[in-house]
Amino acid sequence: MAFCSNCGHQLAGNEKFCAECGTLTQGATTPAAASAPSPLPPAPPVPPMAAAPAMYPSGAVPVAVPMPPSVQPAQQKKGMLGTVVVIILVAGIGYYFYNKSHTPATRATPAPAPAPAPAPVVQNPPPANGNQNGGGDAALVNLQAFNAHWQDTSGMLMLTTATWANNSNTDITSATLQCRQYNSAGTDLSEYRVALNGPTKAQTSSQFSNIALGATATGMAKVDCSIIHVKP
Repeated sequence: MAFCSNCGHQLAGNEKFCAECGTLTQGATTPAAASAPSPLPPAPPVPPMAAAPAMYPSGAVPVAVPMPPSVQPAQQKKGMLGTVVVIILVAGIGYYFYNKSHTPATRATPAPAPAPAPAPVVQNPPPANGNQNGGGDAALVNLQAFNAHWQDTSGMLMLTTATWANNSNTDITSATLQCRQYNSAGTDLSEYRVALNGPTKAQTSSQFSNIALGATATGMAKVDCSIIHVKP
């Protein structure tokens, strides 16, 4: 007599399921279990292959070569960043010096010098009263003529060109030249005397240039020069 293994209900013996609880009886078989293929036998183990012996030339001794340490990704990134910075710096320096060497030098154009104003001409006849200094021959002094151009050069009064004409019949060894500065109102500002060395022969002229007459007086507007003394 058979009983259900789950609930203990009495079975007739030929049913596949328990009529009380529906449990599969021990005598029944499932289609899946009946049709399942039998497992394959295990494959025989494969023997390990022996490593081929290393071959070295006669007399050579194998040397162990250490492997380089592995570079961490952070170190690789840092090294690449440093290389990029160096390349940028080198390129910038090269660009600066290239532009500097290829930039044309700028030359300052000098301002044109102002045209000098024409120097006034000093034209004084011989003194009417002869030798004003009381020396020499008054008749010879009256026969001397002096013409000149004057110029203010950095605060100094200069006779740039001058002509001394001896209109007498006597050779003159030297003469004394007197020059006075006047303002526009005719006020005498200063007096300066200078020696003119000859000889200046009779009825001839002597030329002079760059005769310094001292500092230019403030407010000077006119210069008068005349020969006041001669030495035959």
